[in-house]
Amino acid sequence: MNSFRKIAVTGASGHLGNTVCRMLLEQGFSVNALYNSDNAALKNLNVKLFQGSVLDTEAITGLLKGCDAVIHCAAIISIHGDPTGIVHKTNTEGAKNVAETSKNLGVKKIIHVSSVHAVLEEPFDLPFDETRPHKQQGSYAYDYSKARGEQLVFETTKNSETEAVVVRPSLIIGPYDFKPSEIGKALLDFFHGKIPALTAGGYNYIDVRDVAKSVVAALGRGRNKEVYHLTGNYYTVKDLAETVKKVTGKKVPETVLPFWFLKTTLPFIKLQSKLTGAAPVFTKEALDALKYGHKNMVSTKAQKQLGHSFRPLEESVADYYEWMKTRNVIQ
Repeated sequence: MNSFRKIAVTGASGHLGNTVCRMLLEQGFSVNALYNSDNAALKNLNVKLFQGSVLDTEAITGLLKGCDAVIHCAAIISIHGDPTGIVHKTNTEGAKNVAETSKNLGVKKIIHVSSVHAVLEEPFDLPFDETRPHKQQGSYAYDYSKARGEQLVFETTKNSETEAVVVRPSLIIGPYDFKPSEIGKALLDFFHGKIPALTAGGYNYIDVRDVAKSVVAALGRGRNKEVYHLTGNYYTVKDLAETVKKVTGKKVPETVLPFWFLKTTLPFIKLQSKLTGAAPVFTKEALDALKYGHKNMVSTKAQKQLGHSFRPLEESVADYYEWMKTRNVIQ
Protein backbone atom coordinates (compact mmCIF):
# COMPACT_ATOMS: atom_id res chain seq x y z
CA MET A 1 0.00 0.00 0.00
CA ASN A 2 2.92 2.36 0.72
CA SER A 3 3.73 2.44 -3.00
CA PHE A 4 0.30 3.94 -3.73
CA ARG A 5 0.03 7.69 -3.32
CA LYS A 6 -2.26 9.03 -6.02
CA ILE A 7 -5.59 7.32 -6.70
CA ALA A 8 -8.11 7.99 -9.47
CA VAL A 9 -11.81 7.42 -8.76
CA THR A 10 -14.43 7.15 -11.51
CA GLY A 11 -18.08 7.77 -10.66
CA ALA A 12 -16.74 9.95 -7.86
CA SER A 13 -19.96 11.91 -7.41
CA GLY A 14 -22.05 8.77 -6.84
CA HIS A 15 -23.07 7.34 -3.48
CA LEU A 16 -20.15 4.93 -3.22
CA GLY A 17 -17.74 7.06 -5.24
CA ASN A 18 -17.87 10.15 -3.02
CA THR A 19 -17.66 7.98 0.10
CA VAL A 20 -14.57 6.27 -1.32
CA CYS A 21 -13.04 9.71 -1.98
CA ARG A 22 -13.67 10.68 1.65
CA MET A 23 -12.08 7.45 2.88
CA LEU A 24 -9.03 7.92 0.65
CA LEU A 25 -8.52 11.49 1.86
CA GLU A 26 -8.83 10.38 5.49
CA GLN A 27 -6.02 7.90 4.85
CA GLY A 28 -3.74 10.48 3.27
CA PHE A 29 -4.07 9.63 -0.42
CA SER A 30 -4.11 12.20 -3.23
CA VAL A 31 -7.29 11.83 -5.30
CA ASN A 32 -8.25 12.51 -8.91
CA ALA A 33 -12.06 12.41 -9.09
CA LEU A 34 -14.06 11.91 -12.29
CA TYR A 35 -17.67 13.04 -12.35
CA ASN A 36 -20.13 13.15 -15.22
CA SER A 37 -22.29 16.24 -14.68
CA ASP A 38 -23.15 16.96 -11.04
CA ASN A 39 -20.26 17.36 -8.58
CA ALA A 40 -22.28 18.46 -5.53
CA ALA A 41 -21.13 15.37 -3.61
CA LEU A 42 -17.50 16.43 -4.05
CA LYS A 43 -17.76 20.04 -2.92
CA ASN A 44 -15.44 20.91 -0.03
CA LEU A 45 -13.38 17.75 -0.66
CA ASN A 46 -9.68 18.21 -1.41
CA VAL A 47 -9.76 16.28 -4.69
CA LYS A 48 -8.69 17.21 -8.21
CA LEU A 49 -11.87 17.32 -10.28
CA PHE A 50 -12.20 15.93 -13.79
CA GLN A 51 -15.44 16.15 -15.73
CA GLY A 52 -16.18 13.53 -18.37
CA SER A 53 -17.48 10.12 -19.24
CA VAL A 54 -15.87 6.69 -18.91
CA LEU A 55 -16.86 6.24 -22.56
CA ASP A 56 -14.43 9.02 -23.49
CA THR A 57 -10.88 7.65 -23.70
CA GLU A 58 -9.40 11.15 -23.68
CA ALA A 59 -11.18 11.96 -20.41
CA ILE A 60 -9.99 8.70 -18.85
CA THR A 61 -6.42 9.36 -19.98
CA GLY A 62 -6.43 12.79 -18.34
CA LEU A 63 -7.84 11.31 -15.13
CA LEU A 64 -5.33 8.46 -14.89
CA LYS A 65 -2.11 10.28 -15.80
CA GLY A 66 0.31 10.06 -12.91
CA CYS A 67 -1.96 7.82 -10.83
CA ASP A 68 -0.78 4.66 -9.09
CA ALA A 69 -4.20 2.99 -9.00
CA VAL A 70 -7.81 3.52 -10.03
CA ILE A 71 -11.04 2.67 -8.24
CA HIS A 72 -13.67 2.25 -10.93
CA CYS A 73 -17.05 3.03 -9.36
CA ALA A 74 -18.74 4.55 -12.42
CA ALA A 75 -21.80 2.60 -13.60
CA ILE A 76 -25.44 3.05 -14.44
CA ILE A 77 -27.69 1.16 -12.06
CA SER A 78 -31.06 0.28 -13.57
CA ILE A 79 -34.25 -1.47 -12.50
CA HIS A 80 -35.97 -0.22 -15.65
CA GLY A 81 -34.17 -2.28 -18.29
CA ASP A 82 -31.98 -0.67 -20.94
CA PRO A 83 -34.17 0.78 -23.71
CA THR A 84 -31.43 3.01 -25.16
CA GLY A 85 -28.48 0.64 -24.60
CA ILE A 86 -26.63 3.14 -22.43
CA VAL A 87 -26.62 0.87 -19.37
CA HIS A 88 -24.79 -1.92 -21.18
CA LYS A 89 -22.49 0.50 -23.02
CA THR A 90 -21.45 2.35 -19.86
CA ASN A 91 -21.01 -0.73 -17.70
CA THR A 92 -19.04 -2.72 -20.29
CA GLU A 93 -17.24 -0.33 -22.64
CA GLY A 94 -16.60 2.03 -19.76
CA ALA A 95 -14.96 -0.75 -17.75
CA LYS A 96 -12.87 -1.80 -20.74
CA ASN A 97 -11.77 1.81 -21.39
CA VAL A 98 -10.58 2.17 -17.81
CA ALA A 99 -8.72 -1.15 -17.94
CA GLU A 100 -7.15 -0.47 -21.36
CA THR A 101 -6.03 3.05 -20.46
CA SER A 102 -4.67 1.86 -17.10
CA LYS A 103 -2.61 -0.79 -18.86
CA ASN A 104 -1.29 1.71 -21.43
CA LEU A 105 -0.33 4.28 -18.80
CA GLY A 106 1.26 1.79 -16.40
CA VAL A 107 -1.30 2.20 -13.63
CA LYS A 108 -0.40 -0.45 -11.08
CA LYS A 109 -3.85 -1.59 -9.94
CA ILE A 110 -7.55 -1.42 -10.78
CA ILE A 111 -10.27 -1.96 -8.19
CA HIS A 112 -13.36 -2.62 -10.29
CA VAL A 113 -16.66 -2.19 -8.45
CA SER A 114 -19.16 -4.73 -9.78
CA SER A 115 -22.31 -6.07 -8.09
CA VAL A 116 -23.68 -9.27 -6.60
CA HIS A 117 -26.25 -9.01 -9.42
CA ALA A 118 -23.52 -10.13 -11.83
CA VAL A 119 -23.86 -13.76 -10.77
CA LEU A 120 -26.66 -16.33 -10.43
CA GLU A 121 -28.82 -16.39 -7.29
CA GLU A 122 -29.66 -20.08 -7.64
CA PRO A 123 -29.20 -22.47 -5.95
CA PHE A 124 -30.78 -20.86 -2.90
CA ASP A 125 -29.87 -23.65 -0.47
CA LEU A 126 -26.11 -23.05 -0.77
CA PRO A 127 -24.10 -20.04 0.44
CA PHE A 128 -23.89 -17.20 -2.09
CA ASP A 129 -20.15 -16.71 -2.56
CA GLU A 130 -17.59 -15.72 -5.20
CA THR A 131 -17.74 -19.09 -6.99
CA ARG A 132 -21.18 -18.40 -8.53
CA PRO A 133 -21.28 -18.42 -12.36
CA HIS A 134 -21.86 -15.17 -14.24
CA LYS A 135 -25.26 -14.29 -15.59
CA GLN A 136 -25.57 -14.59 -19.36
CA GLN A 137 -27.21 -12.63 -22.16
CA GLY A 138 -30.97 -12.81 -21.63
CA SER A 139 -30.67 -11.86 -17.96
CA TYR A 140 -31.79 -8.41 -16.87
CA ALA A 141 -29.77 -5.71 -18.66
CA TYR A 142 -28.03 -4.35 -15.57
CA ASP A 143 -27.10 -7.80 -14.29
CA TYR A 144 -25.59 -8.95 -17.58
CA SER A 145 -23.75 -5.65 -18.06
CA LYS A 146 -22.05 -6.03 -14.69
CA ALA A 147 -21.07 -9.62 -15.49
CA ARG A 148 -19.54 -8.56 -18.82
CA GLY A 149 -17.82 -5.59 -17.20
CA GLU A 150 -15.96 -7.90 -14.81
CA GLN A 151 -14.94 -10.22 -17.60
CA LEU A 152 -13.66 -7.37 -19.78
CA VAL A 153 -11.52 -5.95 -16.96
CA PHE A 154 -9.85 -9.31 -16.39
CA GLU A 155 -9.49 -10.03 -20.11
CA THR A 156 -7.99 -6.61 -20.85
CA THR A 157 -5.40 -6.78 -18.06
CA LYS A 158 -4.42 -10.39 -18.74
CA ASN A 159 -0.64 -10.82 -19.06
CA SER A 160 -0.05 -7.17 -18.17
CA GLU A 161 1.66 -5.51 -15.22
CA THR A 162 -1.61 -3.84 -14.21
CA GLU A 163 -3.30 -5.85 -11.48
CA ALA A 164 -7.09 -6.07 -11.38
CA VAL A 165 -9.38 -6.82 -8.43
CA VAL A 166 -13.18 -7.09 -8.57
CA VAL A 167 -15.44 -6.29 -5.62
CA ARG A 168 -19.17 -7.06 -5.57
CA PRO A 169 -21.25 -5.07 -3.07
CA SER A 170 -24.85 -5.95 -2.28
CA LEU A 171 -27.49 -3.22 -1.72
CA ILE A 172 -25.65 -0.12 -0.53
CA ILE A 173 -27.30 2.08 2.10
CA GLY A 174 -26.25 4.93 4.37
CA PRO A 175 -25.15 8.60 4.42
CA TYR A 176 -23.50 10.71 1.68
CA ASP A 177 -26.37 9.69 -0.62
CA PHE A 178 -26.67 13.02 -2.46
CA LYS A 179 -28.82 12.16 -5.49
CA PRO A 180 -30.34 10.08 -3.67
CA SER A 181 -30.27 6.38 -4.64
CA GLU A 182 -33.40 4.24 -5.01
CA ILE A 183 -33.07 2.96 -1.45
CA GLY A 184 -32.38 6.52 -0.29
CA LYS A 185 -35.61 7.68 -1.93
CA ALA A 186 -37.47 4.81 -0.22
CA LEU A 187 -36.13 5.88 3.18
CA LEU A 188 -37.32 9.44 2.54
CA ASP A 189 -40.72 8.14 1.45
CA PHE A 190 -40.99 6.10 4.67
CA PHE A 191 -40.09 9.22 6.66
CA HIS A 192 -42.77 11.28 4.94
CA GLY A 193 -45.43 8.57 5.13
CA LYS A 194 -45.66 8.16 1.37
CA ILE A 195 -45.50 4.35 1.31
CA PRO A 196 -49.02 2.85 1.74
CA ALA A 197 -48.01 -0.82 1.96
CA LEU A 198 -44.94 -3.04 1.99
CA THR A 199 -43.75 -5.51 -0.61
CA ALA A 200 -42.84 -9.07 0.22
CA GLY A 201 -39.24 -10.27 0.04
CA GLY A 202 -36.00 -8.60 1.01
CA TYR A 203 -32.33 -8.20 0.22
CA ASN A 204 -28.82 -8.07 1.64
CA TYR A 205 -27.91 -4.56 2.86
CA ILE A 206 -24.42 -3.17 3.36
CA ASP A 207 -23.44 0.27 4.67
CA VAL A 208 -21.71 2.48 2.10
CA ARG A 209 -18.91 3.24 4.58
CA ASP A 210 -18.21 -0.45 5.10
CA VAL A 211 -17.99 -0.97 1.34
CA ALA A 212 -15.72 2.06 0.92
CA LYS A 213 -13.42 0.87 3.68
CA SER A 214 -13.02 -2.56 2.04
CA VAL A 215 -12.59 -1.03 -1.43
CA VAL A 216 -9.72 1.11 -0.17
CA ALA A 217 -8.26 -1.88 1.70
CA ALA A 218 -8.26 -3.78 -1.60
CA LEU A 219 -5.64 -1.36 -2.93
CA GLY A 220 -3.05 -2.98 -0.72
CA ARG A 221 -4.59 -6.31 0.24
CA GLY A 222 -6.69 -7.31 -2.75
CA ARG A 223 -5.07 -10.11 -4.74
CA ASN A 224 -4.63 -9.91 -8.49
CA LYS A 225 -7.52 -11.40 -10.52
CA GLU A 226 -9.53 -12.17 -7.38
CA VAL A 227 -13.19 -11.36 -6.67
CA TYR A 228 -14.53 -10.31 -3.27
CA HIS A 229 -18.14 -10.13 -2.09
CA LEU A 230 -18.73 -7.03 0.06
CA THR A 231 -22.02 -7.97 1.67
CA GLY A 232 -23.78 -7.47 4.99
CA ASN A 233 -26.98 -8.99 6.39
CA TYR A 234 -30.30 -9.96 4.80
CA TYR A 235 -33.39 -7.99 5.86
CA THR A 236 -36.96 -8.19 4.63
CA VAL A 237 -38.75 -5.04 3.48
CA LYS A 238 -40.79 -5.34 6.69
CA ASP A 239 -37.54 -5.44 8.69
CA LEU A 240 -36.48 -2.23 6.97
CA ALA A 241 -39.80 -0.55 7.78
CA GLU A 242 -39.61 -1.61 11.42
CA THR A 243 -36.05 -0.25 11.59
CA VAL A 244 -37.26 3.11 10.24
CA LYS A 245 -40.01 3.12 12.88
CA LYS A 246 -37.53 2.33 15.65
CA VAL A 247 -35.07 5.01 14.55
CA THR A 248 -37.50 7.82 13.74
CA GLY A 249 -40.66 7.05 15.71
CA LYS A 250 -42.59 7.50 12.46
CA LYS A 251 -45.59 5.33 11.67
CA VAL A 252 -44.88 2.78 8.94
CA PRO A 253 -47.25 0.48 7.04
CA GLU A 254 -47.82 -3.02 8.38
CA THR A 255 -49.55 -4.63 5.39
CA VAL A 256 -47.23 -6.81 3.30
CA LEU A 257 -48.49 -7.34 -0.26
CA PRO A 258 -47.66 -10.73 -1.82
CA PHE A 259 -45.70 -10.94 -5.09
CA TRP A 260 -48.61 -12.45 -7.03
CA PHE A 261 -50.72 -9.38 -6.28
CA LEU A 262 -47.94 -6.91 -7.03
CA LYS A 263 -47.27 -8.52 -10.41
CA THR A 264 -50.92 -8.23 -11.39
CA THR A 265 -50.60 -4.46 -10.96
CA LEU A 266 -47.54 -4.11 -13.23
CA PRO A 267 -49.53 -3.31 -16.43
CA PHE A 268 -51.34 -0.50 -14.61
CA ILE A 269 -48.07 0.81 -13.16
CA LYS A 270 -46.57 0.90 -16.66
CA LEU A 271 -49.60 2.70 -18.04
CA GLN A 272 -49.50 5.27 -15.26
CA SER A 273 -45.80 5.82 -15.96
CA LYS A 274 -46.47 6.44 -19.67
CA LEU A 275 -49.32 8.84 -18.95
CA THR A 276 -47.49 10.85 -16.29
CA GLY A 277 -43.95 10.61 -17.66
CA ALA A 278 -42.73 9.62 -14.18
CA ALA A 279 -40.65 6.54 -13.47
CA PRO A 280 -42.76 3.51 -12.45
CA VAL A 281 -43.25 3.01 -8.71
CA PHE A 282 -41.78 -0.48 -9.10
CA THR A 283 -40.86 -2.81 -11.94
CA LYS A 284 -40.76 -6.56 -12.54
CA GLU A 285 -36.99 -6.29 -12.26
CA ALA A 286 -37.24 -4.68 -8.82
CA LEU A 287 -39.80 -7.23 -7.61
CA ASP A 288 -37.64 -10.14 -8.80
CA ALA A 289 -34.65 -8.69 -6.97
CA LEU A 290 -36.66 -8.72 -3.72
CA LYS A 291 -38.20 -12.13 -4.43
CA TYR A 292 -34.96 -13.89 -5.33
CA GLY A 293 -32.56 -11.96 -3.13
CA HIS A 294 -30.34 -14.65 -1.60
CA LYS A 295 -30.68 -14.95 2.17
CA ASN A 296 -27.18 -16.28 2.75
CA MET A 297 -24.74 -13.98 0.96
CA VAL A 298 -21.33 -14.52 2.54
CA SER A 299 -18.29 -12.25 2.63
CA THR A 300 -15.90 -14.63 4.41
CA LYS A 301 -13.18 -14.18 1.79
CA ALA A 302 -13.29 -10.39 2.05
CA GLN A 303 -13.35 -10.55 5.84
CA LYS A 304 -10.17 -12.66 5.88
CA GLN A 305 -8.23 -10.91 3.13
CA LEU A 306 -9.50 -7.31 3.23
CA GLY A 307 -10.66 -6.96 6.82
CA HIS A 308 -14.23 -6.44 5.61
CA SER A 309 -16.88 -5.92 8.30
CA PHE A 310 -20.44 -4.65 8.40
CA ARG A 311 -22.59 -2.76 10.86
CA PRO A 312 -26.27 -3.38 11.72
CA LEU A 313 -28.98 -1.89 9.53
CA GLU A 314 -30.25 0.29 12.38
CA GLU A 315 -26.99 2.24 12.49
CA SER A 316 -26.99 2.80 8.72
CA VAL A 317 -30.60 4.00 8.71
CA ALA A 318 -30.09 6.28 11.73
CA ASP A 319 -26.96 7.83 10.22
CA TYR A 320 -28.70 8.32 6.86
CA TYR A 321 -31.49 10.34 8.50
CA GLU A 322 -29.06 12.33 10.64
CA TRP A 323 -27.03 13.18 7.56
CA MET A 324 -30.17 14.23 5.69
CA LYS A 325 -31.04 16.50 8.61
CA THR A 326 -27.65 18.24 8.39
CA ARG A 327 -28.50 19.02 4.76
CA ASN A 328 -31.99 20.30 5.76
CA VAL A 329 -33.66 17.70 3.52
CA ILE A 330 -35.71 16.52 6.50
CA GLN A 331 -36.37 18.01 9.92
